Amino acid sequence: MIIYSGIVTLDYNPETGILTTTMPNVHEFGTEDVSFCLGLIIESIINYDIKKLLLDSSESVMEVEDEAYKAITLKFGIDMRETCLKKIARISTTDTEREKQADKLSAELRLELNLPLEFKSFANRDEAMVWLLS
Repeated sequence: MIIYSGIVTLDYNPETGILTTTMPNVHEFGTEDVSFCLGLIIESIINYDIKKLLLDSSESVMEVEDEAYKAITLKFGIDMRETCLKKIARISTTDTEREKQADKLSAELRLELNLPLEFKSFANRDEAMVWLLS
C-alpha cells in the first residue's frame, strides 16, 4: 500500500508490517527536501504503528558536508525515539568511503541517543527482508 509518492515513495505492507522507502539524493534535492522526506517517514511510522523499516540507500547520492549530514541524521534519530520502531534494515551503497562514514555516524548516534532498536546494513533487499522478518 503506497502511503506517499513524491520525492520518495513510502510503501507499507500490512501483512509483514514493513515500511519500505528509497532514500533520495541529497545532490539532486537538497538537505531541506531530505529532511522533509525523513519527516514523512517518521510521521508514517507513528500513524501506522510501524515496527520495521527498510531504507534503500543503494542508489542515493550524498554530496553534503559531514556536519549537515550529521544534523539531518541526528534529527531523524531523535524523532525515531517517539516511534514504536523496533528494526531498521538499510540497503547500502557500493561506495566504501560513504559506507564507512554512515557506519561510524550510525554507531555514534545509537550510542548518543540510546535508541532502543536494532539496526543493520545489507548489500541487497533479499538479505534485508529475511532479517526484518526474522
